[in-house]
Amino acid sequence: MNNIITKADNSDPVSYTCKCSAQTEGGKILLFYRYWSNAPTLPTEHVTKAEDADTLARFHESLASQLELGGKFRVAKEGFNITLGGTSPSIAAYIEECHKHWSFSNIDLTTEEARHEYFKPTPGCACAFGNKASIRVTAEITPLGITNYSPSSWSNVISLSPPEFHDICKDGSMRLIDVRNHYESRIGYFVTGTGEVAVRPAVRRFSQWPGYVARHVLGNDLYKAPIATYCTGGIRCEKGARWMQEQLAANASDDDVPVYTLRGGIVAYQAWMEQEIEQGRKKPEDSYFKGKMYVFDARGAIAPDGETCEKVSTCHRCGNGEDRLGKCRRAGCNLVLVVCEACEDDGGCNCCEDCRATEDKILQDGGSKERGMCRCESDRERSLWGDGGAKLGQGKSGRRKGNKNTIKQL
Repeated sequence: MNNIITKADNSDPVSYTCKCSAQTEGGKILLFYRYWSNAPTLPTEHVTKAEDADTLARFHESLASQLELGGKFRVAKEGFNITLGGTSPSIAAYIEECHKHWSFSNIDLTTEEARHEYFKPTPGCACAFGNKASIRVTAEITPLGITNYSPSSWSNVISLSPPEFHDICKDGSMRLIDVRNHYESRIGYFVTGTGEVAVRPAVRRFSQWPGYVARHVLGNDLYKAPIATYCTGGIRCEKGARWMQEQLAANASDDDVPVYTLRGGIVAYQAWMEQEIEQGRKKPEDSYFKGKMYVFDARGAIAPDGETCEKVSTCHRCGNGEDRLGKCRRAGCNLVLVVCEACEDDGGCNCCEDCRATEDKILQDGGSKERGMCRCESDRERSLWGDGGAKLGQGKSGRRKGNKNTIKQL
């Protein structure tokens, strides 16, 4: 039986070994969300139920326990954001229960194709989450860092299907912006037909996105052309792209710049590309997403099923081409790094000389782990904000103690 937990781990692992029955039954990981205020909206008779986030969280808690699911469940008054894994039979049973539940009303789940598009399954199982289900009621289902923000209009940003996004990448006339964190975009990103790499902000958390927009996008001539955003599964772009569009529209120095976003995110694009390749319409090299997709579970990063990806990053220690993930070995840092297996087996590496010196000091003095921002993180923050800190969202506050977004734990 899986454990139900309410406290997030300090840092997600980036590797795992499956030890469950998914080895024989097969397993899947789902990634899906819903904002109540965005289309398709709830039927009138269910609107008041959406206010009771506790009851909805208990629905998922019960299913996670019964079906031995692992994952992260975030439920709020604005909607839900869920990634979970289990055996193929458990996942099928979970989807059936969701289909019958009021919180999925008006979402088309009547066909296998529709369910695949919404739940975005990829290979994996509960072991990728340590066989634990973290279920929490929060203020936001993904923290933008702007209190009580909701888009003035969900229709102001144009949602593109994977084939439509593929075409605009090929055309190359739009400015591509990666809404993910810097350690995610390091190992995989979109490019245009001319080979231009998407803009990859050096943010470490989504709550820094508003500050990035304020400081680096508004009034910048690079963003006078139409903009197309993307993220892992689409949820960060739901608010992130709309926040940017509203700020651009309100800024007198900016023209009325249209903003587009990739519906379903990189996961949906990779699934579409897999189908195109299987049916002989495209080749792996035709994909405009290069490298691997970072995921927030112990898989670390994934590639299209059965495909060998071009390595677009290098090992932090030896400099050889690599897409394998590791972490800074200094206890208390936990910065995600690209580390090849040989270097990992040889003791791993530190993210910077500052962490290496701190680690040596801890070993010499016999002290406990030290927290705080190391030199390379300070330099990255300074590249974003200068010495004044972020204007909006989380800036140079360092690591947060706990998750202030949590308002109730089950």
